[in-house]
Amino acid sequence: MIDQSIVGKEIPPISFPIDRSKLAELSKSFGDGDPVWWDPAAARAAGFEGVPTPPTVTVLINHWRDGGVTGLMESIGADLARVLHGEATWEFLIPVRCGDELTARQFVADVSQRQGKRGGAMTLVKIDTEYTNQRGELAVRRTDTLIEREV
Repeated sequence: MIDQSIVGKEIPPISFPIDRSKLAELSKSFGDGDPVWWDPAAARAAGFEGVPTPPTVTVLINHWRDGGVTGLMESIGADLARVLHGEATWEFLIPVRCGDELTARQFVADVSQRQGKRGGAMTLVKIDTEYTNQRGELAVRRTDTLIEREV
């Protein structure tokens, strides 16, 4: 089980670019082939100042972390084989655009245990992430709840 002493722990920050190729991959993975998601001319014609980003663009963080998702699990002492993603919430403060570079600072906000409805204990880990852009502006806040199931 994950130790509650990690509450307040800062996970090493990560910076990552928001580039057109990744935005095209994300939109196509969602089944949306609209070029507004990767073509600046199409985005302007649709009324955007620049290429917009889907709300889930912040999940790209784990492609830039050493070890990916496994690296995150190791940093909080979780067993990836027993972890489920329980919930994610986003608060967008300013638009994130193609060409931005985001820096993510993550903190373990809470660790709690409870009994599962089907039996067995679960550890819930709440991770708060703040994403700032290359101008130092806070762009997005995200909270994830991870669930580690008992062996």
